[in-house]
Amino acid sequence: MAILKKSNKIKEPDKYPENTQGDFYVKNQACIACGAPESVAPDLIEHSKKEYGHCYFKKQPQTQDEINRAIEAIAVSCISGLRYGGKDEKILKRLYEIGEAEQCDHKPIGIYKMSI
Repeated sequence: MAILKKSNKIKEPDKYPENTQGDFYVKNQACIACGAPESVAPDLIEHSKKEYGHCYFKKQPQTQDEINRAIEAIAVSCISGLRYGGKDEKILKRLYEIGEAEQCDHKPIGIYKMSI
């Protein structure tokens, strides 16, 4: 009798290939070219020149202002195509508190409630 062992391996997210390496990314085939994320973070997000209309993170946020705009871009994404794959507790807390928990690849250590 074979015993099936449950895997704890997390499935790698399907990231759009033009994303700059880092914690913020756009899922592959999850952009309808709405322009909303780029409007709040034009220095971080742009549309592909290779594949019509698909947006991606051209730069990872470094400053607090850039992180704020990346979080806002996640919030305004009309089809939830932008995600956060990092484990920074402050960023996870903010995303959870604005109702964007589903856009996080990891759960925070703390327990946070939506505050909006």
